[in-house]
This record gives sequence, C-alpha cells and structure tokens, in this order.
Amino acid sequence: MIEVSYVIPAFNEEERIEKTLKALVTLTGHNEIIVVDDGSTDDTAEIAKRYATKVISYRVNKGKGYALKEGWKEAKGEYIACLDADLEESAIEVTSLLEPLKNGEAEVAISIISPGKKAGMGMVKKRVQSLVYQKTGVKVEAPLSGQRVFHRKWLSVLLKRTYQGFGIETQMTIDLLQAGASYLEVRTNMKHREMGRTMKGFYHRMKQWLDIERQLRGVQS
Repeated sequence: MIEVSYVIPAFNEEERIEKTLKALVTLTGHNEIIVVDDGSTDDTAEIAKRYATKVISYRVNKGKGYALKEGWKEAKGEYIACLDADLEESAIEVTSLLEPLKNGEAEVAISIISPGKKAGMGMVKKRVQSLVYQKTGVKVEAPLSGQRVFHRKWLSVLLKRTYQGFGIETQMTIDLLQAGASYLEVRTNMKHREMGRTMKGFYHRMKQWLDIERQLRGVQS
C-alpha cells in the first residue's frame, strides 16, 4: 500500500521544481509523487517526468484549486501531502507535517512558515483568519499555507467541493474544520519564492483575494 501521495500543482516552475522533486525522492517509504502541470509553457512537465510517479498536464492554466483536486483523484496514499512546486530542498520538511498524523495526534497538519524579509503586509492573511474564525470558531495562524497534509479519509469531504484557484486553501481549512477533522499547525523551515512588496507581489495577492472572494460567494449561493 502506498503510504504518502505527494500532490504538487505546478505552473511554469522549471527553475525550482527539480530541486523540490529531488528532495521528495530521497524520502523513505512506499510513496508516490503526482505533479499536475497546470498549463505550463516552459519545461516544467519534462522535468517532472524525470522524478514523478505520475504527471498530469493541461494545455491551458485551470488554476491551483482545479489542479490539486485532479491530483487528489489520482492519489492512492494513506496520507495526502499538498506541496508547492517552489519549495526546493526545503520540501523535505514535509516529514514534520507527516509525523503528527502517523502518531495519531492530528488528521490534518499545516505548515507555518516564518515570513521572510520580502514578505507582504499580511492583509489577506488577517482577513482570512477572521473569516475562518467566523465560520468555524477556530483561530488559525496559517490558513493560506499551501503546505498541508491530511488523512485520505477526508478526501470524501474535499472532492465534493469545486475550488476556485487560490481560494482552495481558505475553503479547505473551513471544510475540514467544519467536518470535524482534528487540525494541527506545525512550524517548519520550509521556504518558497517570495514576491514581497513588488508589483508582481501585489498582483499575486490581489488575485489570491479575488479567488477567495469568488470561492466564498460560491459557498453562499
């Protein structure tokens, strides 16, 4: 039986995905790596094929929410680990998230990543923390973290939902908490690309917030 399914959505990540996958390949156990190439126009898919158990590719970008869900459908592991493609060597820190699940301490574990020098102002994060608390009564520190592991028993809950792009982390957090999953946040040394207070960074956060708003409006309708 496959123990862990690593599901990695990737869009134009040729510069970083190889180091991410190399780190995961070194981990012991009967695992699988599923890369969802979400319409990349660079060599992301070709690089992924060197290391991944399975690569799913789309000709057009369909968004992170769609990509992750398609990866989950293929996952056979007892634990599903969702990881960003740009973690590089720090992807190996996923072991810190898997440990509490294997020990029975939690059914969902999410990485808290310390903000770097180029971090943004945290407005989206604070807003999402407030939304999650309003809907679940639970205060969370890292509701936007893309680095998260859950037991496959919760796939039945998650696969019912249509996720909107970058709104997936917010809605996943709400769905799992409302369904009664035991939830643990773990501080790790994971690192990924930071866009900071640049035009690209502000655009990314605006897109992230719009996806979250669309996601929540969809829930209410």
